[in-house]
Amino acid sequence: MKKLGGLVTLVLFLSCSLFSQIPEISITISHDDSLELYSRDVFSNDYLKASFSWGEEYWKKTELRFKGRSNRSWPKRSFRIRFPEDHLFHGAHEINLNAMYLDRSFLREKLCWMMFEDLHALAPHASYVRLLVNNNLQGLYLLVDHVDKYFLPRHEKKDHVALYEADSKYALGDLTEAPEKLLKMYYSKHAGGDDFDDLQSLISTLNKTPDSLFEQVTNRLFDMNSVYTWFTANILTMNGDSYSKNYYLYKDDSATHGKWVIVPWDYDLTFGVSGDPALPVETTLLNDGFGYTFPPLMGLRNVLKERVWKTPAIHEVLRRHVEMTMQTIFTDEVMNRRVDSLAAMIQPEVERDPQKRGTMRDFLETKEALKYFVTARRNFLLTTFINPPEGLFNDVTLSVRKDNRPYYFMGVDGRQIAMLRFTNVHGLDSVRVIAHPDVLPPHIGSDSNRCVRRWIQIETFPPSAKFSASFEWMYHDLSSKDREVQAGVKDERSLQCFLYNGTTWKPVAGAVVNPVSNTITVPFITEEYCNNGIYFAVKMP
Repeated sequence: MKKLGGLVTLVLFLSCSLFSQIPEISITISHDDSLELYSRDVFSNDYLKASFSWGEEYWKKTELRFKGRSNRSWPKRSFRIRFPEDHLFHGAHEINLNAMYLDRSFLREKLCWMMFEDLHALAPHASYVRLLVNNNLQGLYLLVDHVDKYFLPRHEKKDHVALYEADSKYALGDLTEAPEKLLKMYYSKHAGGDDFDDLQSLISTLNKTPDSLFEQVTNRLFDMNSVYTWFTANILTMNGDSYSKNYYLYKDDSATHGKWVIVPWDYDLTFGVSGDPALPVETTLLNDGFGYTFPPLMGLRNVLKERVWKTPAIHEVLRRHVEMTMQTIFTDEVMNRRVDSLAAMIQPEVERDPQKRGTMRDFLETKEALKYFVTARRNFLLTTFINPPEGLFNDVTLSVRKDNRPYYFMGVDGRQIAMLRFTNVHGLDSVRVIAHPDVLPPHIGSDSNRCVRRWIQIETFPPSAKFSASFEWMYHDLSSKDREVQAGVKDERSLQCFLYNGTTWKPVAGAVVNPVSNTITVPFITEEYCNNGIYFAVKMP
């Protein structure tokens, strides 16, 4: 491979897997060091010697260790590889190999980094690779560009200026004022000398500026595009884990007055993932919880985030950034195409991965859940953030004007109650969908512990209207303490969609339950499924 140097080389290197077979990385480590790596304290950050090969390129003197925090207790480990300064990896001193064990779709992180690239952010690049260690297949990994002083020149930035990382060890890098001694614990400095004077000055100004001057001061201190991009991506992907850790501050002095740039980091807890506080810390994220209704800028506290939110002028600019991104990038069309394309590319590698979490059915269901998340998240934000909320919580009526387009029935709280796509409509003016959340379906009888505590009614106006449609609705299952699934349901894949017709329960032909997104898709209904005490529910047969 011809060495082009700098960012061009890295981009070509990291993107090549999009256009060809997923590349292979091979790492060799001695028997003794391998034993030490897997037997020592899993949180040790001491590097061990290794050799590294990529295609026809070979590095004899590299080093490796595990990376991350909670993921070090999981079966499939993530790695950090360090290269000698006289033989860098396409300009990189260190790279990250993320195991993606949490994500059974293997798509979340990659989708996030692609979004940052679309938004022209100063952010890492990422690419899929196949990893072998001592000729043993480890599976599919995501190679993510490491953010350090070597990262800066590859992105045409100066490497002698300040670069700070909000450290995940203490998770207290929330821009609260603190003595320098504590700042050095909460933030790691990767470039720009040893003193923390510039960071301390930034934090002091953020905290002490009066509300009336905050907009003016933040525009002077920050490259505000990086701030809006960071917040926008976090809002859309529902990431709240990066405000007191997992981000970088870079002081770009290329302008007359140096401005701070936010560099994003760590995007595995996105696209509907939610921890379960009832589980032990090492497994709290390895649950089946799924959501899309977290408020904008939810999550860990951060002074900048909180002051942006309560400053009307900046808040409005952020709202417009989110709206524009939902019109251009975070659309159903763009994201669905991207999800399907990436999934098709990596599916053979996922099938071969000996350490993946779950089955290929999990992979396919999670892929579909990501597409549902995009739709539901968009509609939630359109209902609650982009536009003023209106209507009722679980009772929505929509006028029907066109065939073959989705009608989303959104509660005032932004929850997507249902979706109907009509065909062959005759005399239909409007449709009302009523959800009954966290309530046992009527007439459930002996199945009361083997069902979902939610039922759905559809009413048509006028009742004499004729139509056919596909129908989708969702139940709630965020964590073990916040779910509508009854205790008698041991496996959600055993659930089926049923229709109560006024006298008896009948299974709905062709209906599919996705236990990842908690959605029920009914391919075909007519006016006969509506009105007159008829309703849908989900239970075990």
